[in-house]
Amino acid sequence: MTSKKLIAALFSLLTIVTLSVYTIGCADDPSSLGLNFIPPGDTTGIRVFDSYIDTMPINSVNHRYYVNTSGSTNLLVGKSGSFESRGLIKFGDFGDTRDSATVVSAKLYLKYKNYYFPSTQSDSLGQIGFDVYLINDSLNFETITNDSVNSNSFGTVSKGSFTGTPTADTQEVEINLDPLMVKDWLEYAADPNYSVKNNGIVLSPNGSSASIKGFYSTNNDAAVEPKLVVIYTKNNDTDTLTTTSSETISLSTASFAPSTETFSLQAGVSFVQQMIFDLSRIPSTATINDVQLFLTLDSLSSNFSNQSSFSILGQFINDSAGLKSDLFAFTGTSSGSSQYMMRLVANGAPSPFARWLSGQANYGLLLFAGNQTVNLDRYVFYKETAGDPLKRPRVIIKYTPRVGP
Repeated sequence: MTSKKLIAALFSLLTIVTLSVYTIGCADDPSSLGLNFIPPGDTTGIRVFDSYIDTMPINSVNHRYYVNTSGSTNLLVGKSGSFESRGLIKFGDFGDTRDSATVVSAKLYLKYKNYYFPSTQSDSLGQIGFDVYLINDSLNFETITNDSVNSNSFGTVSKGSFTGTPTADTQEVEINLDPLMVKDWLEYAADPNYSVKNNGIVLSPNGSSASIKGFYSTNNDAAVEPKLVVIYTKNNDTDTLTTTSSETISLSTASFAPSTETFSLQAGVSFVQQMIFDLSRIPSTATINDVQLFLTLDSLSSNFSNQSSFSILGQFINDSAGLKSDLFAFTGTSSGSSQYMMRLVANGAPSPFARWLSGQANYGLLLFAGNQTVNLDRYVFYKETAGDPLKRPRVIIKYTPRVGP
């Protein structure tokens, strides 16, 4: 073969390879018109939607979402600003042989759990003060929430009080209780038809409180649980009854001024955020491969403690009226630079975005604080109307366009 023929052959081969590469490259990213010629169900490659680059309107609403905290290891009592917590305790295991006894003294012992709110050094030394009142109603501690009770649920005559500044973990405080109140508990334990029932007591903060403190609840080891010690006399014999058998729950409340900049995920009270995402820019037949939601934390307004999980939780909302939702399926954690990231495709749970694209009603995503029923952690995030666009929520979606079903 002559040199001219060899050069011509090599040129032809190079041209074919170049056209092949070009054709493959075009096939990986077909135009909208080209999608019409792809068989239904075939994929067209992975695409990325970024709400900071593309358009995705977001509407959000902050809701008060009452939760039951009977499973918490904290018994919260006190006041701080608009925050207020009441601790409820109901003792039992009195036996049925102490009717007609005379109660000489009754003391309630609580051990401090080294939890304080807000979590600043000044509040760790903050004073709390509370009065003890009877609970008038038969409340189910395992189900009640703060909106389940009202002013009539509790008595108005003090049966004991405490003012002090517990600071060290397991530090014990002692509260003298009304002996006649405890005598009624003994009578009721011996006779269920006794006129005064044992509904428990509430520790209600008073004007002496400058912070909220956490004591060990009944969900801890017996050595640190609330304890009742009763000295009583019956048939001229004096004896001591000690019990740690109890139920506990904290009822907390707070209020926030509306803000165009931020929203709060408040544990314990609680406040949650409903976020509704406009998916009109995503093809309805697309397959969702991955969704990441980024939120920017306002760290100065947030409040964490030594109990914080530093995580938030997400749920798919399946009912617009009552914010009913699936079980917690998604967890968001810190991803650095004051950002939290929640991956909305996880643990085998279908992505809410996939469910919305498939035709399920889009009531949005519900965001909760981590440790939702444990303490008073507060996560403050910037919302979609924040003045700084780079602090607004960001959604990155990886999806595969498909044609047809």
